[in-house]
Amino acid sequence: GCHQLDHTQLMESPEGRQIGGRRQTVTVLMSDLRGFSDLSDSRDPEEMVRILNRYLEAMTQVIEQYDGVIDEFIGDAILTVFGIPEEQADDPARAVACALAMQQTLADLNREFVADGLPPLEMGIGINTGPVVVGNLGSEARTKYGIVGAVVNVASRIESNTVGGQVLVGESTHARVNERIEALPPMTVMMKGLKRPLVCYPVTAIGPPYSVRFAPKTPDLL
Repeated sequence: GCHQLDHTQLMESPEGRQIGGRRQTVTVLMSDLRGFSDLSDSRDPEEMVRILNRYLEAMTQVIEQYDGVIDEFIGDAILTVFGIPEEQADDPARAVACALAMQQTLADLNREFVADGLPPLEMGIGINTGPVVVGNLGSEARTKYGIVGAVVNVASRIESNTVGGQVLVGESTHARVNERIEALPPMTVMMKGLKRPLVCYPVTAIGPPYSVRFAPKTPDLL
């Protein structure tokens, strides 16, 4: 089944039309391609759109497999939420498993790209867990079921610190999954506008029932 939110269903139910919201805890997964915009300057636009669509298609399949809900595509970035419409106890673990599976799928896709004479893609993923307000956002003309909260910005900031092939999780997600994952020592990032530094853990594997492992090839140290 497709886990993209069915907007028509939401809009037609009586509670769907109300603009009201509710507060709940979600895990946000933000993924983004590294260097894709530089690449698109130098190559044929139709080819770039084809590459991007193959990538988005493959990632969407993985996200649906792990019951994530795609909130939006922003160019080559994907904002995915675990925990809407309903929170599940395993949201954080499913998000981490999904991220590792996305990196694995991209590695497979890159083999196809290279075989087709196309450039391989690199993706960074940031994950964070926290409270958001969920509801219908927008105006009479255009309404979207979405989420609002600092957790989204923090996930995006965590993601901006990744290198290609990395899955970085914030402290709040890490606290909920640390029994089940393998991670490298945490890194601390000072970012302007934040009162305290971000602490992120590079995750390389998650145990059963997901059992997904993805260790990025580290660049050879010269």
